[in-house]
Amino acid sequence: MTDQEPRRSLDQNKDAQIAAVLVVGFHHSYGPILEFCHPPLPQRESKDQQTALEKLELPEEWSFLPFLALPDGAHQQDEDFSYFHLPPVAGWSVAETTLFGISCNRQIASKDLTVKSADVTRSIVQKAVVVLARQPIFGPIRQKLAVITAAWFNQKDFSKIDILYNFYDNLNSTHLGPIDDPTLYMGTSLRELLQKFRSKTLTLVKLLLLEKKILFYGYPVERLCTFQYSLISLIPGLLRSLQDSGDPALDTSTERLEMTEAKVLSNGDKSSLFRYMGLPLNLFEKGSFFQPYLPLQQIDMLSHKDTRAYLVGTTNQLFFHHKTEINIDVLVHVDNGTLEFFDPNLASIVSHTMADRRWMDKLTKVVNNTWDAADPTRPIQNTYLGSDDYLRARFEEYIMSLLSSVKYAEAFDPKNAFKSENSLEDVIRDEEKEKNYLLDYGMHWVNAWRQTNNFELWDQYTDHEIYEIVEPGHPGQGTSALGDLQNSLTNRIRDMRIRQNLSPIRQSFTKAVSAGGSNLTRAVSSGGIKLMRGVDALWNEFEKGVLDETEEGRTPEVSNSQESTSALSENAGARRGGYPPSQVNKSPTSESIPDISPFIESTTQQAGRLFTNVSSFLSRKQKEISKAMEESMAQSRQLAELRGQQRGEVGRAQPRQKTSMGSSTNAPATYPPPQKPSQDARLVANSKPTETIGPEAVEDNPQKNPDVDDIQEI
Repeated sequence: MTDQEPRRSLDQNKDAQIAAVLVVGFHHSYGPILEFCHPPLPQRESKDQQTALEKLELPEEWSFLPFLALPDGAHQQDEDFSYFHLPPVAGWSVAETTLFGISCNRQIASKDLTVKSADVTRSIVQKAVVVLARQPIFGPIRQKLAVITAAWFNQKDFSKIDILYNFYDNLNSTHLGPIDDPTLYMGTSLRELLQKFRSKTLTLVKLLLLEKKILFYGYPVERLCTFQYSLISLIPGLLRSLQDSGDPALDTSTERLEMTEAKVLSNGDKSSLFRYMGLPLNLFEKGSFFQPYLPLQQIDMLSHKDTRAYLVGTTNQLFFHHKTEINIDVLVHVDNGTLEFFDPNLASIVSHTMADRRWMDKLTKVVNNTWDAADPTRPIQNTYLGSDDYLRARFEEYIMSLLSSVKYAEAFDPKNAFKSENSLEDVIRDEEKEKNYLLDYGMHWVNAWRQTNNFELWDQYTDHEIYEIVEPGHPGQGTSALGDLQNSLTNRIRDMRIRQNLSPIRQSFTKAVSAGGSNLTRAVSSGGIKLMRGVDALWNEFEKGVLDETEEGRTPEVSNSQESTSALSENAGARRGGYPPSQVNKSPTSESIPDISPFIESTTQQAGRLFTNVSSFLSRKQKEISKAMEESMAQSRQLAELRGQQRGEVGRAQPRQKTSMGSSTNAPATYPPPQKPSQDARLVANSKPTETIGPEAVEDNPQKNPDVDDIQEI
């Protein structure tokens, strides 16, 4: 290093986007520590360049930096990335505003090192290479950072740090001057965000605009951070305006606010349109905080009295134990794409209107139709439809239409335009009909948004005639057509995840039905075919009673098995066929059946116990089991037919009772007897489960989604 020219730091080059390159290592005595920094930190006594790794003292503002670079669980993966923000450091021109950091952490067995320093006492050596930038240009930096970190580890000698200086020079020469949009958005993935959260993506956007306290939880760290940056990028221009996001005490964005005029549109580019519309919104100003990865050492910042809103991510479940202190409004589970609201009223406020649902259903359908599992970031055939640019443009349209609708409402009737939906009259009129555009966004949400700081600043510094440039209204407005309803139902079924949610219940009930069927068969086998007919009627009546009482919201009860069996044996045939008892008794089939009461009374002790157990099981599960029960019974009939065909058995040809249409068949009796499914049950029965009952397995059609395609057929 002594033969090379001294390198310029950011103190002499204000156009450089790269602030510094650092190394964080795990020390056996101190834990994570800073071992390398270029340019040198301001409090370092010697301004000479480092020639070896050493423990460096950090500024007080960056005391938690090592825990950001080496996150919790870093040892669980060979390589992982962490994104984070650092506040400014007083007196150091390198860090005058919030800096954006990305770290690549790796590990190597100490026995593989060719040169070991005295502080290597553990079997594994963990280190992270960190890049600090003035803009969140993580996408372009990530690939180079991964290559350099791997190359440095492959040297197996951490005393060779020339590669770090060369890395800094290369980044500085590459990232000079302004950053364009494609470079800034590189690394975000809107397709994966919408595929994971579906319609809840719009809910997250609305929560952001309300300045709520949002905590993302999941693993690995890189995916956790990427989802948050992808969400931020949906707000036009916000990714460029995060200079105050590193600390709740920062407040520099308001210093640059000024009233926009139509003359800024003379440039004709998108950025001038954003400025005229009052974008970006000041979501992260004083009192707000954004940290894609937040270590436990920073948890006090969330509960600070000056913190009124935040968006943070964590992999540590200990945050859940402090949810009262940190006042979480919404917990976002990254693994399963669900939102957990701690305020029921907030969930109602951000709920979707019909226009919201229609709009999001179309976007979700586009993503699903162009999804490529081999490359989730790009649509099939690499088309514009369904790409990140397409999705970002749709959200830009949504935000700007919202802003235009608000200004349009204020211009026509500022006193009545924001009344609640219950008392609102049509106060916004166009040439053809009366129309209130804000209703499509949800008046409760609009009124809640009007109470935030970002709305107040936007309303104060934005031209009131922006609706002359961007047409007011909702991008999803219009009448609900059959196609829209089908799309909505399709996406709702996907969101319900019926197969995953009912799988444990279905398996438990299948086992119970299988065991119960075997016991009941042994109990009644001595009764012969006459007893079987009586039990058939009893089972059919039991099923109907369960379905009827489940629909009425009551728990089925079996109090006296002998009495109920006697009553059912008298009326079972009538209820099955839909005839009055007198007409059934006159039918040829019923006349040929002698009195079976003695046989039933001698065997119903075991059957009664079985039914009591099933009834107790149903009373605990109720609604969930009712659907799974119908599904399992339908599958049992199919399996019974398959077993009969495979074994070549021919059932006893018994004439069946005449149906209500007067037709009769000679099909063998099946057990349990077939029942006509209710209209609600047909929906669940149509979806073929992957689980099996008995020795034979019923396989699903791999080309068909049973939960979605059957709905589309309906």
